[in-house]
Amino acid sequence: MNQLKATSEQWKGLYEAAAAFKKAECWRYVTNSHIFGVENPFNKEIGYCCILGNGGEMYGLAVYLGTESLETLLSMLNGTQEIDPMFSQHCLMLSFDSRTELYPAELKQIKKLGLKFRGANAWPTFRLYEPGFFPWPIQNEEEVLFLSLALEQAIEVVQAYKNNLDAIFIREDNVFLTRVSDGDRQNLVWSDEWLKPMILEKANANEYLANPIDEFRLAKAKKLLKGFVGIWEIDCFFSYVPIDEGQRPYYPMIGLIVDQESEQILQFGLTDQSGIQGKMAEFLLEMIERVQVVPKEVWVCREEVFHYLKQALISFEIQVYLKSELPAMEDARIEMMDYLIGGRG
Repeated sequence: MNQLKATSEQWKGLYEAAAAFKKAECWRYVTNSHIFGVENPFNKEIGYCCILGNGGEMYGLAVYLGTESLETLLSMLNGTQEIDPMFSQHCLMLSFDSRTELYPAELKQIKKLGLKFRGANAWPTFRLYEPGFFPWPIQNEEEVLFLSLALEQAIEVVQAYKNNLDAIFIREDNVFLTRVSDGDRQNLVWSDEWLKPMILEKANANEYLANPIDEFRLAKAKKLLKGFVGIWEIDCFFSYVPIDEGQRPYYPMIGLIVDQESEQILQFGLTDQSGIQGKMAEFLLEMIERVQVVPKEVWVCREEVFHYLKQALISFEIQVYLKSELPAMEDARIEMMDYLIGGRG
């Protein structure tokens, strides 16, 4: 994605598009189940638009980027989303909020453009939601331009279909009304097409492979083993407590090992999302080195966790089971979150 920062003129265009969208009150006509696509003319990716506000709580537009994000949106709407949307959705979002919810940089931008807003649900915010990261104000040129276009096209769609909304309701044939463009950036001509989302390639096991563990270290740990114990449940998940370091706060991932019988937390560790793949086997090996025993069984509830641990599991000849639920893990997760939130305070 183009990382050039948006110009003042481009920002002004976005605020004008947001004002027009608010004036049109699109949420009066559609619900969040009336999803339609807008093609990004800069990279041809489809942004799937969900208008917010019909329920009277939050007003705005969310543009879910690509097929994977669309699937996240659909699973949220039908109640099958397993991961908290905070950690899974990838979208550009306009929402109308109170002044206190804006970042200093957003207030500075509004002042610089000579704009004025007053009251609740009056201040436009433009945020990027990205898995593993804290929602953050958009900054680059492409995000600003595409969100401006999406807002304009949302108005067009609602005006065209407000008397025939069933036409853009979620359809069983998995075809979505999509606004596509032709022409150059300065003279885009838009039209309707009914398109199926691009097919996602299925992840393969190689995508989950962790960095190899030192075989000498594994051999040394095996020599020091004193026996076997019961069942260890192992999982990894996002923490609700963001870490604010660098340019943008992120949600770290927690690796957790729990003894099933006692429900005691045996080992945990924090890392960023990109590091969890290489850290899970390390957490397990550190645990084995410390207590000098291995479990008779390891239970996991997601295939990728098995792949993260695979080298260590094979080396120690540990039987592993993929389960739909981990009975001791849920309470351990809650305990860990309470600990982290308490530590933060």
